[in-house]
Amino acid sequence: MGPKNRREFLRLCAASTSAIALSNRINAGGMLTGEGAQAAHRSTDSLARYIDPLPIPKKLMPYGTRKGTSLYRVRMQQFERKLHSQLPLATLWGYEGQYPGPMIEAERGAAIEVEWVNQLPSTPLFPSDPHIHGAMPPTPAVRTVPHLHGARTRSESDGLPEKWFTPGHSARYLYENEQAATTLWYHDHAVGITRLNVYSGLSGFYLLRDAEERRMGLPSGDCEIPILLQDRSVDEAGQLVYAPSFDDGQKAAEGQWAPQIFGELPVINGAAYPYLEVEPRAYRLRLLNGSNSRFYNVFFNLAKRPTDIPSIVSFQQIGSDGGFLPKPATLSRLLLAPAERADVIIDFSGLAGKVITVSNSAMAPYPGWGMLKPLYEALPELMQIRVTLPVRSNAKSFIMPAMPAFTRLDQKQSIATRDFVLSETMDAQGRSLGVRINNKGYDDPVTENVKLGSTEKWRFINTTEDAHPMHLHLVQFQIVERQGYDSAQYHQGILHLVGVPRLPAPNEAGWKDTVVVNPGEVATIIAKFEGYTGRYVFHCHMLEHEDNDMMRPYAVVD
Repeated sequence: MGPKNRREFLRLCAASTSAIALSNRINAGGMLTGEGAQAAHRSTDSLARYIDPLPIPKKLMPYGTRKGTSLYRVRMQQFERKLHSQLPLATLWGYEGQYPGPMIEAERGAAIEVEWVNQLPSTPLFPSDPHIHGAMPPTPAVRTVPHLHGARTRSESDGLPEKWFTPGHSARYLYENEQAATTLWYHDHAVGITRLNVYSGLSGFYLLRDAEERRMGLPSGDCEIPILLQDRSVDEAGQLVYAPSFDDGQKAAEGQWAPQIFGELPVINGAAYPYLEVEPRAYRLRLLNGSNSRFYNVFFNLAKRPTDIPSIVSFQQIGSDGGFLPKPATLSRLLLAPAERADVIIDFSGLAGKVITVSNSAMAPYPGWGMLKPLYEALPELMQIRVTLPVRSNAKSFIMPAMPAFTRLDQKQSIATRDFVLSETMDAQGRSLGVRINNKGYDDPVTENVKLGSTEKWRFINTTEDAHPMHLHLVQFQIVERQGYDSAQYHQGILHLVGVPRLPAPNEAGWKDTVVVNPGEVATIIAKFEGYTGRYVFHCHMLEHEDNDMMRPYAVVD
């Protein structure tokens, strides 16, 4: 039996015992126990839902200026905070002792300098796997390097994975902010342990503003809400549990790498099952999927129970990863892969007194096409929105404004098309040993040298069973199309595209820095590599994949 067939056999076996596999947890010795499973589920299933308000990240202010550049200082710290009022204090890592970190707001064209200070202890919250690249001895256990995701920055301020620094040290990064208003975010990017550092709490919002955005008259102030979607597991003591698993649902031993993790609790802005009170008026929600592995298919449901027929509230998406869309997209559901952002307008003006459950219908793992039965819960409920606040006297009815001018990249200007094969290496039992791009790891030499100012097409060819959110540093790109290919011919070395190419959905038709590549498909993007020369990276943003070893360097050259 080959590795592929073994993998399918393991899936079938796991599906037949999913009730047991779902509840298994790891004890202190790294062994699976049903007793530990019962304890874990008692600690989370008994939590009352929607009794804690949604935390809103605090805005970070500069401490000074230097030659017109605002100066910020952000410390990485260990602290204690409850993830739910019925849970004990959890030990977390966060920027400025907050989870998520404080919100940074910057202005287009106005550079800021951030000093990132590592004040973490020398002992990590979770052990790393010393067998994967970047985490091998004598590499220190605690190390960090912040990356401003989606930003056009110089290489030395990009947060390259190998440019980590240890407790007691710091780094100064300059962010020029020479790009359109959008939702960016910052998170740790240390090679080999990104998954652990982000899971510990190291992430936060970075909102870029400009004059065009202000002229649009969008909901602002209390009516603009950043929402960070994540999933976490906790034990009975309220502490985070990092327990990744293999494709058959089997948990990895303590400290062992595995390709995915799906938490049992939705944690929104650092709170499990929170609620948000709003007025019956239009709101702007800045949605970010900051989970390690989980996709979300978000919808706003008026039904009282998740088992009822959904009564869905439609909304409009006005922006994606890199800025405003060419035109608003009216949606009933919104798919968000890890690292994707969506700028949405939802009008509650006709829903006074109603209660809305922010819900999720995405499979875990996504898309789950090859699975007979789910191995993980889908987290059908995320948070609650109550339209119960009185309308303020100065509230105005909202009219969707015209979107800013949008420039579509000309495919005729592309000077090269590069192919990147996404593949997974399996052991004799059909379990993942790691994921690769063009069968290369991060420490292999640079093979992609891109000319500054040039336009190129990149094609991601997915030969695995999971959808991969592929992310490029430095640039925002546009999705050209997705198309299937003949897998039988591909095994013979021939890429034969089949079916009709699928253009991006209306809410994907803008600027992106992360693209979902579905199983058995080729996703084509087009990008103009402008801004700066130097070394950058591209990778899958499922953090377990990125750490082992689905990440490659590339260089922008004169």
